[in-house]
Amino acid sequence: MPPASGPVLLLANHANALLDPAIVWATAGRDVRFLAKSTLFSSPLRPLLSGAGAIPVYRRRDEGVDTSRNAEMFSAVDAALKEADAVCIFPEGQSHSQGRLATLRTGAARIVLAAEGGGTRVSLVAVALNFERKTRFRSRVTIAYGTPFHAGDLVPSSEAGRADAVRMLTDRIAAHMRRLLVEADPGADARLLDRVDRLYAAARGRPALPEERIARRRAIAEGIERLRTSDAPRYEGILMRIRRYDQRLRRFGLRDRHLDIEVSSGDAARFAAREGLLALVLGPIALAGLALFFVPYWLTALAARLATNESDVAASAKVVAGAAIYAAWLAVLVAALWLTMGGAAAAIGALVVPPCAVAALFAIERESAVLDAIGAWLTIRRARTGTKVLRRQRSELADVLDDVYEWLQSAPAASPAARLQVSEQASAPNRSARS
Repeated sequence: MPPASGPVLLLANHANALLDPAIVWATAGRDVRFLAKSTLFSSPLRPLLSGAGAIPVYRRRDEGVDTSRNAEMFSAVDAALKEADAVCIFPEGQSHSQGRLATLRTGAARIVLAAEGGGTRVSLVAVALNFERKTRFRSRVTIAYGTPFHAGDLVPSSEAGRADAVRMLTDRIAAHMRRLLVEADPGADARLLDRVDRLYAAARGRPALPEERIARRRAIAEGIERLRTSDAPRYEGILMRIRRYDQRLRRFGLRDRHLDIEVSSGDAARFAAREGLLALVLGPIALAGLALFFVPYWLTALAARLATNESDVAASAKVVAGAAIYAAWLAVLVAALWLTMGGAAAAIGALVVPPCAVAALFAIERESAVLDAIGAWLTIRRARTGTKVLRRQRSELADVLDDVYEWLQSAPAASPAARLQVSEQASAPNRSARS
């Protein structure tokens, strides 16, 4: 986590537009001020940005922007750091979906060197937002905060050395950020990374700790890239085995986690009795939620899809569209209650409907999980031999992945420094959340 007090500059990757600042602010453990592009201050978000103490950045790529005003930005950030604030900057300069850290701008380095030169010792903290399926509703994101580092040793003694100092600090910042990031090309590589991670975690019974998830996914991402380049036949052979295993899983209608279900008939009966009683309460809530909120849910997905086809802003579009659409839908429901049942009913509805929506979401997710577990248990009981074969195949694939990892560690490219980076980031503080 960032230091609880004192001047801090958080350095985060920028993969998900407007949601990235919200996630950092929610997990940093202290109030954070953000740098935001100046065009947002002329949008409906201006009251929110001003209230949060955001600092405008005047980017050259934004039409009609006076970049000379960035002098105001540097002065504002310098003042905030002197007041011992925490400030967050996205050094890549814009959100993107490259799957890898983009080339960093030099603004963060110049901010830090100016502050250090003025006598303000700034703690720099790399922040990695690792999204697994960022365009989906309620996808997982793991946030990693690195160990604080400093740049006092790079403060130039004269103006002539400033350019070199800026370049060296920018490289240092990039190195700290990469230690926490899971980098994989979007599309096929990202899907394969996710698939191998889930398979290996299920086969080895690995706990879903954020620290281990990041370390494991970083190793898998490196393995995919290096194995494909250094030993293409071996890479294709492993890929084929995974595909055959997945085909058999789909044939039985199972997932990796289902293969480990070991439930006796007695336990199953007790589970059915308990969940049956809960379903008497949760079932109607779930059905009511589906009936009442299907329209705004569908409209939100449609509006986000029409608003953008860029994956780095898709989730932000869903949040913005959802906030507007659900607010409008609540107004429609309240108006309907007013017209049919009077003002008192409308007031009660305005208070009751939002918590009912949350309760319905909980009920839908729980009942869906129960139905999934029941279906998996019945399938496993009907196909005991098939599931034994699947468990053996999964274990064999995990052994193959362990062999590949050992090969990567002994290969020349797997330098001690690279191995050190993985071990260092595995001990970094992390948080996991849903977006």
